[in-house]
Amino acid sequence: MKIEKIVKNIKDAINVLLEKEAGNLSRGLNELNISTHLAFYLKPFFPELDVDPEYNGDIDKPNDRKALDIAKNRMMEIGFKPNDNDNYKINPDIIIHRRLTNNHNLVVIEVKKDSHTRKHKEFDLIKLEHLTIDFVGNHYNYKLGVAIIFGTKKNTGQYEIRFFQNGREFLEENLV
Repeated sequence: MKIEKIVKNIKDAINVLLEKEAGNLSRGLNELNISTHLAFYLKPFFPELDVDPEYNGDIDKPNDRKALDIAKNRMMEIGFKPNDNDNYKINPDIIIHRRLTNNHNLVVIEVKKDSHTRKHKEFDLIKLEHLTIDFVGNHYNYKLGVAIIFGTKKNTGQYEIRFFQNGREFLEENLV
């Protein structure tokens, strides 16, 4: 699937969510509620793939759980106390992939509400950088990473979207 089609499908699913879940957004309900609904609305746009919310499985890890190696200095820069071993267990909010393999990792999505703290939003961006590049310790190599910040309460109906490829943030028009 071409990147333009992937982006269009994601935006179309976001628009469905904004229409159907406006009540939940206006009440500022939990991020998990928002991301689970978005995963549900994404599924028809990606019928050949699995769309999973909060998926932490990793067939290639001995304990079958996703984890990222993130340098301590990156975590300290955004205000997190780093782990001793640079290894962070993760549950991406939504992934579009094929289960039981890391060879078909298409999209990883992190969702936040506009009311979340800066450091939690920054941590999501770091995760997307790492999940979209292939290097030792981080073998997921998603084709596209997407950060979505949904407006809640008085900002319901608004959202900000950012895209990541090959470990870097890109403007939509520069995606390949």
